[in-house]
Amino acid sequence: MKYLAILFLTACLSCQSSTHRQAVTTAADTVLYSPLIVPYTDSIQQFPEKHELYYRRGLLLFNTHPKLAQTDFEKAGALAPAITDYWAGAGEAALLNNEYSKAVAHFHQALQTAPGYGYLQYRLATAMVENQSYKSADSLADILAHGQGPRDQAYYLKARIAEDRRDTAQAIKHLTAAISIAGPHSEYDAVMELGDLLQAQRSPAALHYYDLAYQLDSTNAEPLYSKGQYEEQLGKTADAVKSYRQAILTDPGYQAAYMSLGKISMAQQHWKEGVQYFNMAAKTSPTDAAAYYYRASCYEKLGNKTLAIEDYTKALSFKKAYPEAQQALDRLLK
Repeated sequence: MKYLAILFLTACLSCQSSTHRQAVTTAADTVLYSPLIVPYTDSIQQFPEKHELYYRRGLLLFNTHPKLAQTDFEKAGALAPAITDYWAGAGEAALLNNEYSKAVAHFHQALQTAPGYGYLQYRLATAMVENQSYKSADSLADILAHGQGPRDQAYYLKARIAEDRRDTAQAIKHLTAAISIAGPHSEYDAVMELGDLLQAQRSPAALHYYDLAYQLDSTNAEPLYSKGQYEEQLGKTADAVKSYRQAILTDPGYQAAYMSLGKISMAQQHWKEGVQYFNMAAKTSPTDAAAYYYRASCYEKLGNKTLAIEDYTKALSFKKAYPEAQQALDRLLK
């Protein structure tokens, strides 16, 4: 997303005429003069030293224009350095804006006003990780891990550091610790990440974490699909079919599950069943060349040359460079 830059026009801000307002609106960032924001902009023009006005405007801008919000939070902090929320807001906005060194500085400043506050320490460590200051982040995560604050978050941070360092064993260790501490309040993404790391290590424990991820978000078919993928790797085809079908019940538009079920049907030479699954795959993703290619393969096995040619042609229309489809079509057209 592109954000417009703030133009500080001191002379303009001191003028209140309607004619001059139009000039300011045209020259400066129009976001500051939108209906929701303009009351604060007007107040700031009249009372430029009132720090709370910048903070409140920053809160309104934060979700949609974090660049502008960061500037307001920083101004509020400069006017009232002892108020923790101003520096915390500036740090959060800086993280969103990928200004990681500034985020570190702002969270440091916030902690000077609220020493030992666990959540601020966690956000500081997060900013340090983003800034690739791993040694400092790891030291702070150690403090959090043995404190009274968000201990699970500390281990999430340590896992992130381990992954950035490509130390998979340590990442698994720290994610396991975090999830053990958080239990049913674990972060969905962290649980999925642990499942994926364990799957890559071919550890059956991955299945447990995919189940846990589904418990955390029972509207999301991703854990069930990932579980099915691993069950296939383990040779547990019947279990994989159950997982894929449950994924479809959870999300009828989850195309990858239809594709996987179709491929299993093909492997078992259940061509009619394969057609049904690839039908659904094509309906949920009408431009996916693979869905038409595999459905064509099933039609070919069923002896329906006309429909096979039609689907191979469709596959090539969506993916020009598709050698398998081209070879199959050439074979049928001979």
